[in-house]
Amino acid sequence: MLLLLIVVPCSSQGMGSSKAYDQRGYDYMGSPVSSAESGNGQVSVAVPGYLNPYTGAAGWDASAPGLSSSSLQMEQIDPASLGLSAPGGSSGPANQLYVQSGSNLAASGTVSLGDSYVLWARAGGRGNFVLYDYSREIFSSSVTAGWYRIQGAYGDFAGQHLYRFFLGGQASNNVTVMVSSAGYPTSYSLTGRVQDATGEGLAGVTVTATNSDGGRFSTVTGEGGYYAIDVASGVYVISARLEGYVFTQTTAQAVAGMVSAARPIVGTPSGSRAASAYLSPFAASPEMQIK
Repeated sequence: MLLLLIVVPCSSQGMGSSKAYDQRGYDYMGSPVSSAESGNGQVSVAVPGYLNPYTGAAGWDASAPGLSSSSLQMEQIDPASLGLSAPGGSSGPANQLYVQSGSNLAASGTVSLGDSYVLWARAGGRGNFVLYDYSREIFSSSVTAGWYRIQGAYGDFAGQHLYRFFLGGQASNNVTVMVSSAGYPTSYSLTGRVQDATGEGLAGVTVTATNSDGGRFSTVTGEGGYYAIDVASGVYVISARLEGYVFTQTTAQAVAGMVSAARPIVGTPSGSRAASAYLSPFAASPEMQIK
């Protein structure tokens, strides 16, 4: 039997003993670009197959850990005190769950990738409140009877969230939140946007995603401030750099076979009053983008 071994040169980093992988030779969509500066007209960076989440079967399972809205916060507050309208009024049926849509509370809605949204729950009594996204527990807290606002959820992947909670052995209704891609590029596994304080996209910003294993992925934002990178599954800290600006940082969970999104990164001109203050990633996008 004749065994034929073909060796193809590869210039990518992150192979061998190094865990770093640098995509700075890529455009904002993560696609190869020619190295005009080098004079050889060749692609300077190649994506190894093991980093492509679309190779083979999708690895996502709705019940698997790590895929959900993160950093959820709950506070007891009546939606009527904020001018919000709930089905049946503030004294409607117990153990009900809603998503905020403008000034109304609804059982379903649509949000764009990266945008924040708010859930509301009416607890029928005292007990342990457990919130699920599909069959995976994502939040729990002791509650008493009343209304609760749940903040911190955002469009973290292109697809559908299915929420419900359990309290006192009783399940709430289901709430669906469909996350659309909007203007975000969706050809690669991790996408996001860099914008200024007014919401205008910033082009030409270097974006770097780093994981706890030392993996490092970089690209540059294109028109509208959008970027997209192929990364392996995991949690990433995402930072941005452009001369004359300071930026917030954010985190994102990349999942094999899915288009995951980070919260928008906000840039402020260096030396401005806003730049000297702490910039929270939760202030990066409006809370109510539900349609």
